[in-house]
Amino acid sequence: MAEPQPDHSQPPPATLTNPRFTLELEFVSSLANPYYLSHLAVNYPTLLGISSSHDESDANDDTSDPDAKAFAAYLAYLYSYWKTPEYSQFLTHPGATLRALQLLQEDTFRRDIIRPQVIEGLAGIGLNNDQGGEQEGEQGNQVDAENNNPET
Repeated sequence: MAEPQPDHSQPPPATLTNPRFTLELEFVSSLANPYYLSHLAVNYPTLLGISSSHDESDANDDTSDPDAKAFAAYLAYLYSYWKTPEYSQFLTHPGATLRALQLLQEDTFRRDIIRPQVIEGLAGIGLNNDQGGEQEGEQGNQVDAENNNPET
């Protein structure tokens, strides 16, 4: 008799003894690090919908890559339950982690994180709602505007 397969469409039980939970906790926690986001963008650009051509028409059609669609869906799935108190209580840096997951829901952000200015802006102000300090350049102001989004 075959063993029942776990339901991967539902979040794992929030317990540190659950391997899937700890694996996803480690992954979402790493997203709080802007340099890890840069690593993903540089080493796995197709997952983020970054095309090798910089043609504007391609930028609007990033979901044509099945890997990019699947990864975007996975990020949406992760954000849907890690933002709940039941799961966010396990995050070491909940503000930065949830801000990164929220920003990663946007196609334009996933494409733009390959740009060093975006990573520098995130590293300079953090991924939370801190509004201290002046940001240099246009990208810093864009990140500030995204941080004012009240959905966190």
